[in-house]
Amino acid sequence: MKAALLLGNYRPTFILARSLKQRGYNIVCGLDGFDRGAEVSRYVDTVWRHSSYSLEVDVFQKELNHLLASRPDISDIYPVAESVIRAFADGRLTLPRPLRLGSIDGELVLRCLDKQSLLAEAKELSIPVAPFAKTSGKTHFYGSAAEIGFPLVIRPLQTGKLLNGQKAITVDHLEALKGLDPIWIDCDYRLLVQRHSPGLRENIYFAAQDGEIYRYLHAKITRTDQPDGSGLAIEGKTVAPCPALKQHTKALVKNLNYTGIGCAQYLVEPETGNVNFLELNPRIAGNHAVPEECNLGLGDCLIDLTEGRNSPTSYLEGTVGISYGWLAGELASIKKAWQTGKLSFWQALVAARKAYSYFKHTDIDVGFVQNDRLPGLFTLCDSLPLIGGITRLRFTQPAFFRVVMRKECL
Repeated sequence: MKAALLLGNYRPTFILARSLKQRGYNIVCGLDGFDRGAEVSRYVDTVWRHSSYSLEVDVFQKELNHLLASRPDISDIYPVAESVIRAFADGRLTLPRPLRLGSIDGELVLRCLDKQSLLAEAKELSIPVAPFAKTSGKTHFYGSAAEIGFPLVIRPLQTGKLLNGQKAITVDHLEALKGLDPIWIDCDYRLLVQRHSPGLRENIYFAAQDGEIYRYLHAKITRTDQPDGSGLAIEGKTVAPCPALKQHTKALVKNLNYTGIGCAQYLVEPETGNVNFLELNPRIAGNHAVPEECNLGLGDCLIDLTEGRNSPTSYLEGTVGISYGWLAGELASIKKAWQTGKLSFWQALVAARKAYSYFKHTDIDVGFVQNDRLPGLFTLCDSLPLIGGITRLRFTQPAFFRVVMRKECL
């Protein structure tokens, strides 16, 4: 039987595993990742323990070569985590034998992940973009900040990287910017600075062939795990497509001659409707459960592309009015706020109770899917004090998979 290897163990991995399993694949899943949880999925047959693909690329390459030599049944590799996708795209990771790579074309990946260039490209297409600059060096960094003006959002140049554990940092004035100088020094002042735009983040999930979109879903993120609206989505709802965002996305996808699945992100101010383009992620989105629940079938679109099948000729939009959340992510955020003193113990308990109440009333939680509850359950337990210390033992005790989960552990 043919087998598929999934690299990058985080929220969408076990959902992609389900799609592949339904196509008749045995599933081998790497253990390393951010959220993890796929290792306990009923759709994963084998767990592979390996070195970090982001920190030890050369060591990981050797381990990958060894695995593929010992498993000739592996015919397809799906890099799910962005750092693995980038590593294959820029040539730092290579395949030792002919295999199908379940990813967007490498040149397109690098084009989308070059934030400054993509923002400039969007601006040329008359897509609204807040003023921005790519900085190099302290003088240039502070000069660009003064020219753009406050409030200011600072992001790493490379997607997937974090600043002090955050995807982005918002600063309101110059003194606040200087107060965070150790963070900027750590990045050698090589950053993307952009004028802060008020509003909610909105995601456009899509699939396209040769620059033409054939799958489309619009979702509003109403709450994230960060007070400034950056960070990871913990609450949202799918809505009817906004004509303006649809036009912008179609124009960008057309200009990129995009083939594959992706997620375009915008900031939209509710009161005025003002729009600002943020980025386009050339991969399965973190909240992949949302378009799958909304019958968009992006996982199948990616598999079809990888297997060389023709894309559907009919246009399809996803289901509107589906509310979603991410309880494990919200609890992890609450725990961090309690541990750092931002919340008292009782405030954390109240926040956790509210999070659970919202969880009970959403249509879906991105960590839980029908007939495969263990990934969500284990990830949820991982985010809890004390209990998490016990459940996370599975990452260092491979016997857990063989004895408890009845899975092969490589």
